[in-house]
Amino acid sequence: MRPSSEWRAHLAAIRPDADPAEAEWWDTDWGPDTPAAVGFLVPRGFEAYARVLHPAHDGERDAVTWATVAEETGTTLHPEAQWHRIAGGREYDPRGEGIEPRRWPGNEPRVGVLERPQFEALVDVLARHTTSPGRSIVGFWVGYGVWPVAWHTLPTAPGPGRESYLFERPVSEVVTLCAEAPAVAYALGTPTGTSMVIGGPPPTADEEFEIWAPHQWQSPSAWWPADRAWATSNDTDLDSTLVGGTRALVDDLLADERLEVLPWPVDGSLWSDADTINV
Repeated sequence: MRPSSEWRAHLAAIRPDADPAEAEWWDTDWGPDTPAAVGFLVPRGFEAYARVLHPAHDGERDAVTWATVAEETGTTLHPEAQWHRIAGGREYDPRGEGIEPRRWPGNEPRVGVLERPQFEALVDVLARHTTSPGRSIVGFWVGYGVWPVAWHTLPTAPGPGRESYLFERPVSEVVTLCAEAPAVAYALGTPTGTSMVIGGPPPTADEEFEIWAPHQWQSPSAWWPADRAWATSNDTDLDSTLVGGTRALVDDLLADERLEVLPWPVDGSLWSDADTINV
């Protein structure tokens, strides 16, 4: 089905609409060392934390859990596990040990993006653990190459973590925002990238909109409800999303079969050399 002109007009009107000051409470500190993820990527002070793993994919591009890959490669899945230590294939090893052999023939998890099925499951759980589901703040890193030129002069927040565009949405509307915000550039005819066509003229702006806009997706870089009962963080370089909240929230995440979740230690690190078990 071709996207409608009404939907295109709706997309074209979307703008970051939250006050950048909304992010001032986010107390992470990007220092020069290799700090723990709590206080570096996600705010301190929550009762418990969880790490939501982004799915890997097999040769047929079907989602595969990290646990499955670890079992097949004879490695150990644990809270601070690093993908390259489980699956191998990393060309540069920060420990200076040389190229790691590739142990997993499939595809690695997406970094900076929790895919829509898993994000929808995450939303289902998070919505049950806030007293303010009607208002939440969603942050997207400005550096993702999907935002329209028209946004470049709009106010941004210096954080959370990285410079971000902020939006205010009910929790129930955040999935829609994640699909629509990265499609705005196509609606305005100003996508950052260009389509390549071999043996023919490049597509027009209208054709690019019809082809690409319905398939856009970008999960939040940071997200929290107005009551700050929880917070999520997914840095552009990471293959997992961190969640801070109550113990009950983390227990619910761990019990949800739609997600692959590990309990996260307050002093745990996601730095590339943090996995000291799979060596």
